[in-house]
Amino acid sequence: MATAADHPQHVDLTTCSICFETFKSPKHFPCLHTFCEGCIQTYIKTTFEKSKGGVNCPVCRMFLSKPDDIKEEEWSTKLPTNHILVSLIDMNETKSGQKLCTACERENETESVFSWCVNCSEALCNTCDRYHRKTKATKSHKLVSIDDHETNDIPLKFADVFCIEHPEKRIKAYCNDHSAVCCMTCVMLKHRKCDNVGSIEDAAEEMKQSDEVKEFEDKLKDFKTSLETFVQNRVNNLQNLDADIERIKLEVDILFKELSEHLEELKTNIRLEIANVEKEIKPEIEDERDEMKSKIAAVDNGVALFQTKLKHAPPAQFIQAMETLSEQKKALENYLRDQSRKIKDIEVTFRTNEKLLEMRNVVQEFGKLHISRLDTDVMLYPTVDMRSVEPILTSDVDIEFDVEGVALLRNRNILLSCAETMELIDPECRSVLSSLALPAWSEDDR
Repeated sequence: MATAADHPQHVDLTTCSICFETFKSPKHFPCLHTFCEGCIQTYIKTTFEKSKGGVNCPVCRMFLSKPDDIKEEEWSTKLPTNHILVSLIDMNETKSGQKLCTACERENETESVFSWCVNCSEALCNTCDRYHRKTKATKSHKLVSIDDHETNDIPLKFADVFCIEHPEKRIKAYCNDHSAVCCMTCVMLKHRKCDNVGSIEDAAEEMKQSDEVKEFEDKLKDFKTSLETFVQNRVNNLQNLDADIERIKLEVDILFKELSEHLEELKTNIRLEIANVEKEIKPEIEDERDEMKSKIAAVDNGVALFQTKLKHAPPAQFIQAMETLSEQKKALENYLRDQSRKIKDIEVTFRTNEKLLEMRNVVQEFGKLHISRLDTDVMLYPTVDMRSVEPILTSDVDIEFDVEGVALLRNRNILLSCAETMELIDPECRSVLSSLALPAWSEDDR
């Protein structure tokens, strides 16, 4: 199975990230990541025994516990179907001329598509369209001509979303008190006494206008930029580590040449120690790099999923997705904050035994490898060129120069700078902790 780190930057929401083919019976986990039912069934079968009662999502690595009332082999079939992706795939097939009448296909017949039933999410030929409009059970369904289906997203916006607890009932309302989408049965049974129950359309429109939704995509992109910065830091550390190791190897070889033959065994020992460093330390950095690449893939998927839900999803499905995506956003914030504190640069140095040349006959080791884990200077968020914006500072500090650069330090102090001066401000912006006059320079120094 391909890893999330190997995924392309462009996210195709109709392609399974396990088999890289168009979804067949798309099923989604609670984290909203979707896979073919067959792919996820195979994935669960191969990983369930090792994962102690559940599996990790192949994209975001979120751990998902198996429900107690479902057998392992039935788990994939019980996962919710991603109806919007089913409709999206059908729309793509219709536009490409591959879609045939769904009802006729069930009878092993092939008829050209004439219309699309929004309620049934099925393509209909001319004959089936007429019967669909006449039949008592379906005469109230919304039918869209195939031309409208191909040129806009009407079928997606009007598609029905059914209640999880009452599968035969459509989602009609939203309870603000419990942050829950509801069918009318849910409203009567669980939300009779709630004060803030309204239509699902009004709730979705209000959420779309909220600051959180407006800023959501930019936040995800900021997370991606930060993760990419961490990955580049890991790449640079690996390159420096390789250079350190090669330098130490050379030092060892040169020093060995200056010693007698009886140091051959000691040389072998130190080379084995170096090999162990490569074997044990580099994979640690590579694991951190791959984990961050996996997070980038998850953010890419989240951005694409957010854009699709914002544009195409029915109100209930949009709200459900936003609640899940908001939790993922909080998890990403916590992850980035943890990584900024936890990540360490690893260096390898070689300290020569000073007594080696003087005590050739008694030396028992070739040297010592020293591994350092240093705090990295990786910025949590991208730097901003303050010359392109007008900063507004609410503080008691009198800033006597035009701010051209600003940085938030790990201890929460604020560093302000211009061409001639740098000042360190306390976190509450109440006092200048220190100032530094920078050397004068001319335009020729640029």
